[in-house]
Amino acid sequence: MKRFLLFFFTTITLSSFANEGSGEIFVNLQKLHSLKRVLYVAAHPDDENTRALAWFSLGEKAETAYFSLTRGDGGQNLIGNELSEELGVLRTQELLAARSHDGAKQYFSRAVDFGYSKSAEESFELWGREILLSDLVLIIRKFKPEVIVTRFPPDERAGHGHHTASALLAIEAFEKAADKSYEPNQVKEYGTWQSTSIYWNTSYWWDENIKGMAEGDPNYLITDIGGYNAQLGMSYNEVGTLARSEHKCQGFGGIIERGSRVEYFKHMAGEKLTGSFFEKSKESWSKMGDKQLEKDFQDAINSFDFIDVSKNVPRLIKILKGLKQLPSSYIVDEKISRCETIIKDCLGLHAELVGDQFSFTQGDNLTLKANLINRSGLDLKLSKVELSTGETQTVDSVLLLNDRFELQLTSNGNTEISNPYWLNAPFTTLFEVKDPANLCAPESRPSITARFTIMVDGEAFGMTIPATYKWRDPSYGERRRPFISTPDFTASFEQKQLLMKAGDRKEVRIKVKNFRDSLDTKFTLNVPEGWRVKPQEFDVSFKSKHAEEWLTFTIQTGDNPQSGTVMVSDSDGNPLMNYKEIAYDHIPTQALFRKATMECKVLDAKINEGRIAYIKGVEDAVPQAIEQLGFTVDLFEVKDIPSIDFSKYQTVVLGIRIYNVHPELFNYTNQLNSYVENGGNLVMQYNTASRSIREKKFGPVPFELSRNRVTEEDAVVTFLAPDHQIMTSPNAITKADFDNWVQERGLYFANNWDENYTPLFSWADKGEDAQTGALIVTKYGKGQFVYSGISFFRELPNGVIGAYRLFANILSYQP
Repeated sequence: MKRFLLFFFTTITLSSFANEGSGEIFVNLQKLHSLKRVLYVAAHPDDENTRALAWFSLGEKAETAYFSLTRGDGGQNLIGNELSEELGVLRTQELLAARSHDGAKQYFSRAVDFGYSKSAEESFELWGREILLSDLVLIIRKFKPEVIVTRFPPDERAGHGHHTASALLAIEAFEKAADKSYEPNQVKEYGTWQSTSIYWNTSYWWDENIKGMAEGDPNYLITDIGGYNAQLGMSYNEVGTLARSEHKCQGFGGIIERGSRVEYFKHMAGEKLTGSFFEKSKESWSKMGDKQLEKDFQDAINSFDFIDVSKNVPRLIKILKGLKQLPSSYIVDEKISRCETIIKDCLGLHAELVGDQFSFTQGDNLTLKANLINRSGLDLKLSKVELSTGETQTVDSVLLLNDRFELQLTSNGNTEISNPYWLNAPFTTLFEVKDPANLCAPESRPSITARFTIMVDGEAFGMTIPATYKWRDPSYGERRRPFISTPDFTASFEQKQLLMKAGDRKEVRIKVKNFRDSLDTKFTLNVPEGWRVKPQEFDVSFKSKHAEEWLTFTIQTGDNPQSGTVMVSDSDGNPLMNYKEIAYDHIPTQALFRKATMECKVLDAKINEGRIAYIKGVEDAVPQAIEQLGFTVDLFEVKDIPSIDFSKYQTVVLGIRIYNVHPELFNYTNQLNSYVENGGNLVMQYNTASRSIREKKFGPVPFELSRNRVTEEDAVVTFLAPDHQIMTSPNAITKADFDNWVQERGLYFANNWDENYTPLFSWADKGEDAQTGALIVTKYGKGQFVYSGISFFRELPNGVIGAYRLFANILSYQP
């Protein structure tokens, strides 16, 4: 019988390997019985209303899913230096962490988040509307939601082009999913689907008088989602705020919310509902082909034993048998998987598949250990184990009460190298997904899984467990991470970009990491035309797995060097990969393998040499870019300010979002102003105009922050003060310096500034008024103060030469 692929989640936390208690099991049983289904649609990680998802999923017991157009690649990062696709990986895992609280599923389209957009038209122009529509229709046809809910309205009120686009796509997909002529290959696989209704989850954000507008209006459904679930010991808005707090890199950690929480849903298409999202429901277990199954569900729910949950297993096994007799479908397979999870929890059955280290080399034979413990009073027998790499082992072993059963399993290691599937091919505004099975999946499938078949009272059920690595951290306790498939070794450049002037010579480091038990090999550096490298070939030898070594080479530009890429190849001429880990306590460690390269560019930028103090805000790559210009950089934290001898520094740079993450910096305003007054050059980079600092005054003479930005990276620039020192020295800034920028011009520009400030240029998105607050400067005493909303934190790491030249001028101030 054909079975549909269900997306695996590999969010590895301690709770992933703990069994649920009786209250949680009962809620899961109610959800197993329920045929309610809701799809929530928005544009980014953190757009979703996690409180509403928790209420739908855990309160209404509906199978609930969140479809996000993007993975948030174009956003900012409050907790680390990951940007672009690395940030997308981090935010994907934060979404999965949020889903682990509210119990919803997660899906994505192929859209790359290219940053803030002011219109849906621009978004569709870059993405291509049809591809995203196809992705959303696919999920509607597979998931078959009774109701679709959007987070945003389908117009400019959404406040972001991506937001508007998500609502427009949801409305169109609502119709297209029922059209058998649209994407006929999807129809062959999943059929068509007509959801009952589509609603917009509106709020006070869009209209302060939403309560008065919605009450008595048949276009609205109003519901209080703040109810308390005694089985969970939490209210749905408590669960929702815990889920939302997983979006840590976006600064959404919040105080847990309790009590009444009214949500408003406005009708957009389909049937108007009067009291419940599910009042038009026509689905039933009897309709799906088994009248007895409904009786079995009622028996299991009404007779549920909260004290000895193992006594529920015979009734659950009966339900499982009934589910397996139904015609196969995505929903039926989803229910079978949920039922098996409930049985496992009722048995208190602990199962894990662990490796002796966190990685294995692709294609090598390896041994894994399966550990199982039966913590129920029922007779269990492990009959078979099937690995995803093709091996099957018949076991026929009794699992004794509370006795640890261990089993050695051998795998051939024939898997793909572990990597986010959407990053396996080059991309611009859409990710290329080569394997159709991965379309819209939240993450890559685990490297290796084991399917355990367990016999209980003569009946079989199964459970699929991903392989992990676990270890003891003395300061934390048990830790786990995914078990990953790797190449033999990797080579990672210390820096992604190298900028040099003609005739310059620099030393560069490359880190070689071994993934085999031992390794003796060599690799070669291949450089662009007009560049020379010494040595070009390296011999490497490792005697232990995961050993690392930093190697140094010298690179020199000739008389006419061409910008290009340094690449690394192994002894057979094959390109090597680099290795990057994204590791935080709130997500499983993510491993990224991408082609090992370093971009080399010719930099024509002069500086007035000096020493720079960089006071860190959130993590960014700006200090490294300053060093590329030739300055000496000293890094400091805000807490270091009292001990800094500012007289040693030509320029002091405040890191991005420094006031957002370190509001105590306001306590040092006098010290910073004194530095400027005595001849220093203080450069403040952008901060978000958050509520906590929006009304604050900044600088030695005041200005305010705004939410103004220019999102078109090619917006035409107009020089307002072409003779200003920043525009002329030591580099003559021209219009050409604003070519080839990435993603945007800047954000959170200055506003309402004192008349002593000089704005240096203006620009605007098409059809909008000119913005003049991107770069303002004022003299103060003997020194200078600069505020920059320019996205240097994006432009510099991407090697934008004009941005380097402009930043060189800003830093090169001389009184």
